[in-house]
Amino acid sequence: MRIFVPYLASSTNVGTRQHWSRRKREVDTCHLIVRNAVNRAGLTPVECQVDLVFTPRLGKGVRRRDTSNYSLSMKHLEDGLVAAGLLPDDRGEFVRRIILEPPEIDRKAETGTWVEIIPVGEGEDIAAGHRRIRFRTAA
Repeated sequence: MRIFVPYLASSTNVGTRQHWSRRKREVDTCHLIVRNAVNRAGLTPVECQVDLVFTPRLGKGVRRRDTSNYSLSMKHLEDGLVAAGLLPDDRGEFVRRIILEPPEIDRKAETGTWVEIIPVGEGEDIAAGHRRIRFRTAA
C-alpha cells in the first residue's frame, strides 16, 4: 500500500539542534497529519512485519537537501504510523527495513512524503525489487 502524507520535517541538521519543545510540536503536528491521511485513505492496521519506503516530494519553493537530511521526516512519519494505529510498533519485529529514497521534484504538486508499506513474505529477503548493495572494505 502507498499513501501520500503532506508532511516534510525540517532538515535533520536543523531538527537535531531544535529546542525540545519546538521539536515536540513538530512531532505532534506530524502525528495528526499522518492520522488524517490514514483515515482519508481508509487503511486498516497491518499485522505482519513490513518494509517502509519513504520518498519525499518537493513542491514549489522547497529546497533540495542531501538525501540523508530527510531522515528526521522519516522517523516522525514512522512514529505517526504507530500513533495512527496502522503499525503496532516500530521495533524490528514489526518494521524490518526502512528505505529512504531520494526526493522526487514536482514543483506543481503538494510537498510531502510518499510512504510505501510493503508486507514481508515468509523467507523473503529483498522487498519488492529493491536490491541490496554491499560494500567491502580494503583488507
